[in-house]
Amino acid sequence: MPDRVLPSLNAVRSFVAVARHLSFTKAADELAVTQGAVSRMMQTLQADLGVELIRRVGRGIELTPTGAAFYGEASAALDRIAAAARAARAQEGGVLRVSALPTLTQRWLIPRLKRFQAENPDIQVEVSIGEHRVDFAKERIDVAIRYGVEDWPGAETATLMPETMGVFCAPSLLEQGPPLRRPADLAHHRLLQHTTRPDSWRVYLSAFGLTLPEAALSLAFEHFFMIIEAASAGMGVALLPVFLVGDDVASGRLVQPMPETLRPRGCYLIAHAPGAERARRVRRFKDWLLTEVE
Repeated sequence: MPDRVLPSLNAVRSFVAVARHLSFTKAADELAVTQGAVSRMMQTLQADLGVELIRRVGRGIELTPTGAAFYGEASAALDRIAAAARAARAQEGGVLRVSALPTLTQRWLIPRLKRFQAENPDIQVEVSIGEHRVDFAKERIDVAIRYGVEDWPGAETATLMPETMGVFCAPSLLEQGPPLRRPADLAHHRLLQHTTRPDSWRVYLSAFGLTLPEAALSLAFEHFFMIIEAASAGMGVALLPVFLVGDDVASGRLVQPMPETLRPRGCYLIAHAPGAERARRVRRFKDWLLTEVE
């Protein structure tokens, strides 16, 4: 059975600092302790080992041959312990790589991240945008936020929140254009399209027993944040997730001219690799996301 009778780690750290600087004063400064504390640690270590590690030479100190050999091994051992500690912290804290939808990232996630960082200063969040279904076995992503249904092979998912779609436009459009008080009025307006959800208007209108006039379709954009800007500029009517445009409505950039909304089948999902919640950084971020929508 290997000998596990080890000297005090604090005493070893003190010795390594003294040996590096060949000075009790500089070692004490490095360790943020008193010179007397360093001296006592050195006495403890030498008594524990039963050998002399340093000796005084004039007004200075030097390492004995045994001390020089012990310094090389002890310094390397402390470096390995420090590396192991960093690796362990990386599992619990460290970098958390998050991939989220573009508009949700811009308008919902980023404004809230300051709270998460304040509560978890040891977790460094790296945010990227994406809309694809992440392959967690191949991609360096810890958590993904996507829109869809809970059918994601190779991932664990949880519902972040459902989506409620509403009709929005610029105030000037109501002042200058045809009436816009009920879904049937949409046939007389230019309807801004979302290229990744091409059936959105058709699904919305069919929920109220209406068909979509092809002539009503207007400009098409890839992301909701583009549609929001186009709508606020008076370029047409937008069908948007209500939670994304709260600030725009509050500021008067957009108005919601009719109360009729639609809740699609899909929802916003939190996804990660199976078992990833064992890592504290993933677990804390997921729990925080869910509290943000309560």
